[in-house]
Amino acid sequence: MIFIQNDFKTIQFAVYFTDIDKESTRVYRFLLPKLLVAHNNKLSSRILMNQELENLYGAYFSTRVEQLGNFSVVSIVLTIVEPKIVEDDALLDKGLALLKDVLFEHDVFNKAIFNEEKRMLIEQWETLKDNRRLYAQTKFNEHFFETDLAGYPISGTLADVKKITLEKMTKYYKKIFLNNAIKIVVNGRINDNDIKKIEGIMTQERRIEYPFQTIFRDPRPVKTIFEETEMNQAILKVGYHFPIFRADPLYDAAVILDTILGSSPNSRLFQEIREKQGLCYDINLSYDYYKGAITITSGVDTIHKELALDSIQALVEDMKKNGVTQNELDLAKIYYKHQIKNSLDSQSVLTKRAFIRDLLFYHESIEERLASIDKITMRDVNETLSKLTLDTVYVLFGG
Repeated sequence: MIFIQNDFKTIQFAVYFTDIDKESTRVYRFLLPKLLVAHNNKLSSRILMNQELENLYGAYFSTRVEQLGNFSVVSIVLTIVEPKIVEDDALLDKGLALLKDVLFEHDVFNKAIFNEEKRMLIEQWETLKDNRRLYAQTKFNEHFFETDLAGYPISGTLADVKKITLEKMTKYYKKIFLNNAIKIVVNGRINDNDIKKIEGIMTQERRIEYPFQTIFRDPRPVKTIFEETEMNQAILKVGYHFPIFRADPLYDAAVILDTILGSSPNSRLFQEIREKQGLCYDINLSYDYYKGAITITSGVDTIHKELALDSIQALVEDMKKNGVTQNELDLAKIYYKHQIKNSLDSQSVLTKRAFIRDLLFYHESIEERLASIDKITMRDVNETLSKLTLDTVYVLFGG
């Protein structure tokens, strides 16, 4: 159990359920958190659950499921106001009791809530093509990752959703989910007596028994897909093979490259493709350091799609050939360190960071991290550039 003592006006109780990621369990892990926080044995409906949260001065649950390497992580977070602010000494006890009931006290699931969540997920799949951005992301993932689990929908496929039943969900919850690795993080203004109380109530922790892995296939010849649909613009997805993972010695240099190339307002893609050439409505870059991939996404006029694609690829090749400038490196370091320092003001970021550090055995302090960023050289960044390989181009465009 991890305790973070600070002066935020709220207290977060975050519980992380970790298991090996599998296609067969994705739909369960996507839907289950929605059911857990909607009701429990004592509060049998959404209305009763919402009333209870209101009675706890507007407490709220947030949930998430994500893929971290070969792990699937479901997080369920209860946030309550700091009890001294509302002068309620019983609030911590009430919040802990509710959280424990939500996580572990479900003899059965409410059939109406299950059917509603299943129906909404089916509708989302059946109307996917109407959500152009999400559809483009889904199709790009299928092509880029192919047989890798990263290409499989985090919610499971439409067929998976249609096959799931209340009985199967209940069995998964009791037989598998409750036997996941469990880590609890408590973040807020808590004292030693609070810590003893929490440790006495939340006793379900266990570590995952499997080693963490970040692997991806080797580079391949470029795969290009153009798909036509009814829309007034084009969405470009350009994927690069980039085998630098979170634990790699070049990780910080890779983030610097990410910043210079496309993830900051001063990036080359933003300044050149959007501002100078005016080829796109928006352009951004995402670096997946658990899969070793970089994806550039842009929305453009349909008539400019080929020109924009050529310009994006030419810009990346020019950077690979000529490297980055000292000024770009200096500005990117400042930007990167500012993001890290700024994140210290976010309670949710600190909570998640503590879990990740524990899960993956990271031990460096913030000071050590900032010092390592200062040591990044032009040579480091240019070495990361040499690992960038164009892999998949997907274009969804209007006819």
